[in-house]
Amino acid sequence: MSASEKEQAQTLPETAPVVVIGGGIIGVSTLYHLAKKGVEKAVLVERKAMASGTTWHAAGIVGQLRESSSQTELSKYTARLFTELELETGQATGYKQNGTLHVALSDIRWEQLRRNHDHAGRMEIESRLLSVSEVAELYPYIERSDLLGGFFVPSNGQVNPLDVTQAMAKGGRARGAQIFENTKAIRILTRNGRVSGVETDKGVIATDRVLLAGGMWTSRFAAQHGVTVPLHATEHFYIVTETIDGLPRTIPGLVVAEERLYTKEDAGKLLIGGFEAQGKSWGQNGIPESFEFDELPFDMEHVEPMLERAFARFPFLETTGIHTFFNGPESFTPDGRPYIGPAPEMPGLFIAAGMNSNGILNGGGFGLTMAAWMTDGMPVRNVGSMLTARAHPFQRNAAYNAERAAESIGFHYGLQWPGRQIESARGIRRVPVHDRLQAAGAVMAERIGWEVPMYYDPSGNSWPSRPSIGWQDWSALVGEECRAARDAAVLIDQSMYAKILVQGPDAAKALDCVSGASMNIAVGTSVYTQFLNRIGGIEADVTVTRLAPEQYMVVTGHPSQIRDQFHIRTHADPSLRFEIFDATGAYGLLTVHGPKSRPILQALSGDDLSNEAFPFGAAKEIDLAHARVWAIRRSFLGELGYELLIPVEFTAHVYEALLEKGADHGLRHAGMFAMNACRLEKGFRHFGHDIGEEDTPYETGLGFAVHLDKGDFIGREALVKQKAEQGAATKSRTVAIRVPGATAEDGPHLIHNEPVWKGERLVGHVTSGGWGWRLEAMVGLASLHNDEGVSKDWIGEGGFDVQIAGKRYPIEAQLAPFYDPRGEIMRG
Repeated sequence: MSASEKEQAQTLPETAPVVVIGGGIIGVSTLYHLAKKGVEKAVLVERKAMASGTTWHAAGIVGQLRESSSQTELSKYTARLFTELELETGQATGYKQNGTLHVALSDIRWEQLRRNHDHAGRMEIESRLLSVSEVAELYPYIERSDLLGGFFVPSNGQVNPLDVTQAMAKGGRARGAQIFENTKAIRILTRNGRVSGVETDKGVIATDRVLLAGGMWTSRFAAQHGVTVPLHATEHFYIVTETIDGLPRTIPGLVVAEERLYTKEDAGKLLIGGFEAQGKSWGQNGIPESFEFDELPFDMEHVEPMLERAFARFPFLETTGIHTFFNGPESFTPDGRPYIGPAPEMPGLFIAAGMNSNGILNGGGFGLTMAAWMTDGMPVRNVGSMLTARAHPFQRNAAYNAERAAESIGFHYGLQWPGRQIESARGIRRVPVHDRLQAAGAVMAERIGWEVPMYYDPSGNSWPSRPSIGWQDWSALVGEECRAARDAAVLIDQSMYAKILVQGPDAAKALDCVSGASMNIAVGTSVYTQFLNRIGGIEADVTVTRLAPEQYMVVTGHPSQIRDQFHIRTHADPSLRFEIFDATGAYGLLTVHGPKSRPILQALSGDDLSNEAFPFGAAKEIDLAHARVWAIRRSFLGELGYELLIPVEFTAHVYEALLEKGADHGLRHAGMFAMNACRLEKGFRHFGHDIGEEDTPYETGLGFAVHLDKGDFIGREALVKQKAEQGAATKSRTVAIRVPGATAEDGPHLIHNEPVWKGERLVGHVTSGGWGWRLEAMVGLASLHNDEGVSKDWIGEGGFDVQIAGKRYPIEAQLAPFYDPRGEIMRG
């Protein structure tokens, strides 16, 4: 340690522009990137030695392909950074680009790998599909009699986690960052609810920005401050062989997802690990104070199935000794995604934790992102699916996290398909008529604790076991639901959707601050709008209904229940007089769609529900059976439809009355699969897939919901500039697509991320897709790009293909949806 470093270690500063809590790869990377951005004298405090929690025993595998373009770009940045750090700092990182090889044992996995190859090409990541003989040549140590092929990414690699952490620390210190090891954070100090400092066992540091990157310690520490960060430590096992004669130091990492195994070269040995379907939570009663570079006991009985698969897959293990049996803790989250970004409960506090065994892979990109967020107010890329603000308060429950983490460790591997459902911590959030839906044949999936009906099977069958990414065992049932929406009527329970009441003298002004649409609407009117950010990007996709002069109801997707409240509070003028009440649990939300929806409701109400008295977009408090409910004329299915906002104590009564009166009109239940299929046909955007934080309303065909003349609002300046410079033909634009000749049974199937070509030019990708049962066609939405503008004429030229699992198929593309393009049905 240099003299200056020793001085830092002895003298804690009284103030700092930023304090990072946690000396693992994420905390140190953020400190490094803060220093690179010119933040002088940022401080990191670590309870023991750097990297002594989880980072030190990580496998250190560096991959790049992720579930979205933005996350892939961040992982690509990490790989580049690891190649540059050693040159910059002189500190070895052990990084080498051995590549990663994935193999397939089944048709569905082989198709997924071919789709990954398409995605890699779109992201400009070199990759190759390999025959079985080519797999054997690249990786001769594997049993290959049951292989179908391989997928190889040569630019992936591996790194020494301890060395790369030290390199980042050295790079940060060289730019003035300060690191204090053996310095425990006791608590975060606040003034008027905002961060004002950090109390440590060595003294207090005054600051207005704190990053909590404490790994498996984060959840309990955050909870002590009233902040929700759902994660829990689990045991992670791997073995390291004895030295293998002739093992190339350049042999690629290997993933056999269907057997939940991975390998990497380790100084002439082979490290073999796995992510079992059901793991073991650890530290339910807290983590020992002495924990530092610790190992956990190796549970041979628990790991035996994994070892049996490994010995069968790698025959050389029969004659090769095992040098190390290792077990170390890693933190996992309920949905398998990290938590990053501002903490809604405490302004000035940021979170970066719950890496789900991807801390090294995320290290560079997340450090870059958090440094930007804490200084510029926004992340460098769209990370909406990983926001800290997606956490719900109930997820602070320790028993819930312990139970779920034991399963979420298995989210890494195995087959990913729509029927793969969560089994742990089930039944904890239920809509008011949950038992009645089950009796009607609802097949439920879990979403943030909610039991959500995905489809209905009156025969009582539960989720099928046959994996597929095309035709499903439930497809015919979903088709019946969609056709009923077109020809008669369907009832969908959307009570799990968030209902946010914004009220007070300045409620309209508060919502106007964040919304693209004007809130200057009449009482009894609903409006569709987006919450925006400063670049005009979409932070939320909501409907807002004015219930009274000073009262608005915002209805949003269930994942956004906390996030959207946080966005309003953060961006509305603090001098405004308004309050936000989370009314999600106070109301049921039953929606009725289809041509028979009006006569069904009219049979239960004395109010005039005719189109003249109750047009599309209107909202009325009406009599319905023996209850009073708010009825809103909208439909995410694109049919004549009504959303019924019902006080929770009346929901069961209204539900029963609807079924009774609906029986003569062909009313049937429908689930979320049917709703998604219908919205695809109608071209309705889904937040998180088709629209997100980097997409503006003008680019996504939602410009009609922007009112530039209403006064100032967040993102207005960026949207004014985009409209002036690009006009209607923006450089990127969302379009509806259809694949002629496709069938529901045989495909080809649109899902997500498929590249779109115009001739030999890559021009975009599919954002979401699937079979449209009303149209009997494979439909989807795609984001297209053209530097000269995605104009109607350019689209009309045609010549578009979609690439699906390595093969191109001609597609039709248009700005209007293929189902009811003029919107006459839902407005009728």
